[in-house]
Amino acid sequence: MISYNTKPSGVVKRMSLLLCLLILSSTLLSCSHPASLPSSQIDMRLDDTVALVYYSTSLPKEYYNKGTSYLVRMNREGAIQTLLGEGLEWGSPVKLPDQDSLVIQRKHEIEVHTNEAKSASYTSPCPVSAGYRQMSGYLTGSRQYYSMFNQGVAWNGDYISILRWGDSNHHYCREIREFVEAQGSDGHTVYALTSEHASLQGLSLIAIELRDDQLISAKYPLLDIDTGSLIVQTDIVSVQEKLYAVFSTRNPDNRVKLQLMEIDTASHTANVYPLHTYGGELDNRYFSLSANSLGMAEGKLYYVDGYGTVFPFALDTRTAGQTYSLSGFEPTFDRNQEMGYARGNHYYLFRYDAALQAHKVEQYRLADGSLQQELRIPKVKDAISPEVYLYDFQMLSDL
Repeated sequence: MISYNTKPSGVVKRMSLLLCLLILSSTLLSCSHPASLPSSQIDMRLDDTVALVYYSTSLPKEYYNKGTSYLVRMNREGAIQTLLGEGLEWGSPVKLPDQDSLVIQRKHEIEVHTNEAKSASYTSPCPVSAGYRQMSGYLTGSRQYYSMFNQGVAWNGDYISILRWGDSNHHYCREIREFVEAQGSDGHTVYALTSEHASLQGLSLIAIELRDDQLISAKYPLLDIDTGSLIVQTDIVSVQEKLYAVFSTRNPDNRVKLQLMEIDTASHTANVYPLHTYGGELDNRYFSLSANSLGMAEGKLYYVDGYGTVFPFALDTRTAGQTYSLSGFEPTFDRNQEMGYARGNHYYLFRYDAALQAHKVEQYRLADGSLQQELRIPKVKDAISPEVYLYDFQMLSDL
């Protein structure tokens, strides 16, 4: 049995920043338990769902009760279906495209919802308390989902994360004794960037093979850097034999330096390319709108920061291009009302439009930032409690 301790100061600083960006920028929330709301507005098949968002109470509230979460699914007409469940901070559902099902993680269980609106629950031998920031994925090779969870520090000082994986009918889990900064896959192998939580020195790559109930992993040192101010802004994106992630660090003059990391999966070495250095007027809005803010289109990588600035990077020349903005996007301090998602040639933005008094999904073209179309979702605010935070947004298909 592993007992968990409070996170060390360095980890607290970086993990609490993620939460503060939500908590400090959102409306003050009361401490009462949310009232139950309808679980569904319409009957919606999973294959009719174009997008989903996941809201939940934060971990501190769940010390007193199970908390509350809302999975809101949307179709192309802007109608929604809402599933009410127990809370799980930073929960991130996974669609299994080959099995017409959706996997939803709970603290002690895994729920599987089918296209016909049926569901089954499976008890997990690895209870979890909170996720990391959008750390779930799907392996096309083995047709398995995976999700990573942040458990804290064990009595012996090891940092504990939990990896759950499986398919519609089989579910497995293992401890990983690492603090995970980011994750991604090439469709066959799960990759995780990890840092040393005690020394705050060094960044490593963990390669994980999932073979039914077996987990086989290898660890490779990547960069000998101070990780005290490190924030990995995106998940890992795989392009051929390379992995990419955007991260930021603070310079001695307190300016934030934005960089792109390129990892060779054969040699397990990393190169770093500068993207931008923010000025002294920086506020928290530079922080990416989600971990899914790095996309690949037409031979270029595109990173979108919290200001709505697009940073193109040409893979053939390994050079950063001229930046531009998402057309008409005005960033706010309320990160509980906006989240992004890169998919194919587009960047999608789920946000609340105060003028319209409705949520919208906006589709932008990554190559030039132009607004292509938008989908109005008028009933989200009525379907959820004001006491929850926005933890995930996914596009399951293009608009």
